[in-house]
Amino acid sequence: MSRIVRLDDKLGLQDLKSQFAAKVSKRSHRPTFYTEIEARNEFGEVLFTKAHNETVLGGAITVLEKLWGVQASLKVDSINNIMNINTALTPTQAESSANADDYVCAWGIGIGGCGDTFGSRRAVKFQEREIGQNGHSDQMIPFRLVSKKFSSTDDSFGKYFMCNHREDGLYEYYLKAFEITPYIKVLWKDGAEGEDGSDVEADVYNTKRTDEMEAFVEMHLMISKKDVQEYFEHMGIPEMARVNTIGLFTGRLIQLEDGSPEIVNAKLFSKLNTENDSLVVSASGSDGTVGSGSSRSIEYIYRVFVA
Repeated sequence: MSRIVRLDDKLGLQDLKSQFAAKVSKRSHRPTFYTEIEARNEFGEVLFTKAHNETVLGGAITVLEKLWGVQASLKVDSINNIMNINTALTPTQAESSANADDYVCAWGIGIGGCGDTFGSRRAVKFQEREIGQNGHSDQMIPFRLVSKKFSSTDDSFGKYFMCNHREDGLYEYYLKAFEITPYIKVLWKDGAEGEDGSDVEADVYNTKRTDEMEAFVEMHLMISKKDVQEYFEHMGIPEMARVNTIGLFTGRLIQLEDGSPEIVNAKLFSKLNTENDSLVVSASGSDGTVGSGSSRSIEYIYRVFVA
C-alpha cells in the first residue's frame, strides 16, 4: 500500500519582518518576494524609502519555470504583442521555453499608478501584465522620444530598448537598462539602524554566529533629465512631466541586423505604483510668475530579498 504525502513550501518572504507581515495581511495575496525600494533626487534627497513592489503573475510563473525547468500551461503575453512593438522578433511559444535566455534585464515607467490627487495610489493586481491599468497601454510612457534612432555613436546607444517607429516618423523607447549591472549581496544583519551589515564569508557553514543573514539582488534605476521630458513636450504639456509607476521586465536581449540591441519577449515581472513624482523643478520668474522650470532626475535603489 502506497501513501502520498503532500509537502507545501512557499517561495515568499512574508515572515522576514513583522511590520511587513502586517501590511501583507491587508493584501489580497501574499507577495512572492520581499522588496525595498528607495528613490532619491539629483541632490541626494530621499523622496521615499522602504517601498514594496508586487511581483505579478507573469513574474511568478517565470520564477517557477526557471527554477524547475518546466513550462506552465498558462501563458502570459509579452508587452511586445500587447503594444504591437517588434512583434515579428518575438519568439514563438515553442521558443519561449523555461530554459531560454530570458531574465530581468530592463525596466519601464508609466502614469497609471495613481489619480490626480494625493492619496489616490492604485493597488497593483496580481494578474496585471502591463505597466498601466489593464487595457490601458497608453499609460506606459516612453523614456525617450527622438527624431532618429540611436546609433553606435550616440551616448544613449545600448541604454534604451523596445524601440517603436511611429507613423509621424519619431522613435520612442519604452524600456531602459539598469545604470550598473545588478549585483547580489549576502550580509550579516549586524549593521547599525538603516545600515548594511558585514559580508558573509565563504566558510559560513562553520560559523558559530547566531546573527541573522540576508541575501538580495540590488539594482540601480535612473530617470535622467532627458528621460520622459521629450514625451510630455511633444504632447504640449511639459509642466505635467511625471511618473507614478515603475516595473521590472524579463526579456531576451538580441542584436538586430543594424547592430542595435533590442529586447524581445518582454514580460512584466513586478510593479510599483507610487504617488505622482513630478519631473519638473518649478522656477519663479522676475515678475513672480511660475514657469515650467528645468527637468529633474530620480534614482531608484531597488532590492529584492530572498532570505
